[in-house]
This record gives sequence, C-alpha cells and structure tokens, in this order.
Amino acid sequence: MLLAPTTLCLDQIPPGFIDKTSSCFDAILYPNLPKSYDITSPCTNAQRRPSHLPDLIPFIQLITEKCKVKPVHLIMALIYVQRFRSSLPSGYQAEPEAAHRIFVASLLVASKFSEDHCLSTKQVVLATGDVWSIKEITRMELALLRFLQWNLNIQPDEMLHFLDTLGIDSHTIFAN
Repeated sequence: MLLAPTTLCLDQIPPGFIDKTSSCFDAILYPNLPKSYDITSPCTNAQRRPSHLPDLIPFIQLITEKCKVKPVHLIMALIYVQRFRSSLPSGYQAEPEAAHRIFVASLLVASKFSEDHCLSTKQVVLATGDVWSIKEITRMELALLRFLQWNLNIQPDEMLHFLDTLGIDSHTIFAN
C-alpha cells in the first residue's frame, strides 16, 4: 500500500503529465527502442498496433479523462510496470499492444489497491469502447498480480525517488 493517504493527492492531471506517462511506459516496456524514436512517425508492419487500438498517448488520455484518474494512480501504475518489466527475462520483447494491456491492468490494480471507491473494470470497458471484456481485463489484472507476486506496497520514499528519477516534482502529485 502507498503509505500516505491518497486524500493528500491532487485530483487533476497536470499539463504534460500524460505525455510523460506515455514516455515512461514506452521506456519501461521497450527499453531497446532508440532514444530518437519518433512516436508520431508511421510504424513498420512489425510495430503496427492492431487497428482497434489508438496510439498509447491518446489511449492514456482517453482513460484518464473518462475515468477521472488521479495522477498518483498513474505513478503507482508506472512503478508496477517497472517491477513487472524487471521480472521478465532479459531480452524479452513486448508486443506493440502489450503497452495498452499493461497500462489498463496496472492502472486498475493501483486504483483498487489504494482507494475504497476505486476505478472499476466496467468503467474501463466503457471508456475504451468495449475493446476488451470485463473477463479479459480481469485476466490481465490477475496476470500482472502474479508477475508482481502480489507485492503492491509502495513506500513513500520509493514513490519520491521514482518521481525524482523521472524529473517530476512531487508537488504535481501531492497536495503537501
């Protein structure tokens, strides 16, 4: 658990935060992607996402806006994704649509773990236009939890260190 009440967290997503979040997901999930990679350039056939999924930035924007996601949940999700990535064998290559699935699963796990009135799977299904069923999303969450060995605790100093590493001012996440 995050050992700070999420009531001390800001509810609004700061400007530029979605872009930073998307970049972090890409950096964690695709560590071998060239630094000069342009996310707006056309993908090769090997990189092309399935046609029913938008690029990651619009997808994250869609979910965060429709589901009123708190910035702290995005950061918690990123920490979970980093833990997930470190549990994979070296050289593992994620499929292009994996980022969307892992984003959804990690965000739901973060919200459910830290809030009494959390983001629901049904909300995400509706927000994404039924890209996945409730059953599929539940499976994604359970798979992520198994990779994380159900370790969802995040110490405050771990959160602050993670924010500092990303160059994010903690005041954009926490009220105090």
